[in-house]
Amino acid sequence: MMSSMVMLRLFRPAAWAGSLGLFLFLFYAVLAPARAELVSGVAAFKGGDYAAAVEVFRPLAESGSAEAQYWLGRCYDGGFGLAEDPVQAFAWFQKAAEQGHAEAQRVVGIYYEEGKAVGQSYKRASEWYRKASDSGNAKAQRNLAVLYHNGWGVRVDETRALELYRSSAAQGNIKAKRNLAYMYYFGAGVGRDYEQAASLFAEAASAGLGKAEFDLGRLYYRGQGVEQDFAEAARLFQLAARSGHPRAQVFLGRMYYRGEGLAIDYEKSFYWLSLAQAQEPEVANRFLKEVRSHLSKDAMARLEAAVRAFKPS
Repeated sequence: MMSSMVMLRLFRPAAWAGSLGLFLFLFYAVLAPARAELVSGVAAFKGGDYAAAVEVFRPLAESGSAEAQYWLGRCYDGGFGLAEDPVQAFAWFQKAAEQGHAEAQRVVGIYYEEGKAVGQSYKRASEWYRKASDSGNAKAQRNLAVLYHNGWGVRVDETRALELYRSSAAQGNIKAKRNLAYMYYFGAGVGRDYEQAASLFAEAASAGLGKAEFDLGRLYYRGQGVEQDFAEAARLFQLAARSGHPRAQVFLGRMYYRGEGLAIDYEKSFYWLSLAQAQEPEVANRFLKEVRSHLSKDAMARLEAAVRAFKPS
């Protein structure tokens, strides 16, 4: 039988510390090169050298790296360095998600929500969004909040949606800020507060979110939460309209026709209303009928050519 003295010598803290140090040294000796490879692959991907990125990601993904599996999924998802293949993309995203990769979990949720490469299921989407959300993923928190707000795959719960939007917005997610602004605007899950809505729309708009520029412009147009200001509304509608927002284009066309915050300009009115026509035909056509009476056929032909050449900024 081993003596107690021998056992004490075998289990001395110093001996354990040395063994642990050796283990950590060997662990990082193996891990560090793989991590460096992954970093180089991500850099190649972001630099547009997708073929080189795939060469890095594939062996690492096949050896079990969740991060590499996520990036390889992105390559298949977007056709970056590989033929676009949603089925392969989903397979790699799911491998990474099952290892706890939060962003991969969110993307798997998107695949289920959209029915992309898998059967559409809001319930499964909510399960994956919840996993990523619990890890603090701001985008997933917003995705899950949308489901709770609309009752897709879960029961409607505006209080929970509000909590998730707030958490996502606090992390800087500008889309969540816009969603949260709408909660305040309509009084959903919280008391109606136009001023708070305007403040949140302004934050999202200042970050360049075209939809929020339109939303804030509409508040200035109506004088909700801010002092009514047609000129400021027109400025915001201009920004949103240039990014392709059809309702902003309708508002802008109407303001040029009526001279609200802008000098009356039938040509500009025609231009913006014609742009909106493809997505908002009913409203745009109602005003276009009035505007056409102020323009010649040559002017309209010239403006229609400009509309065809339009590219969102």
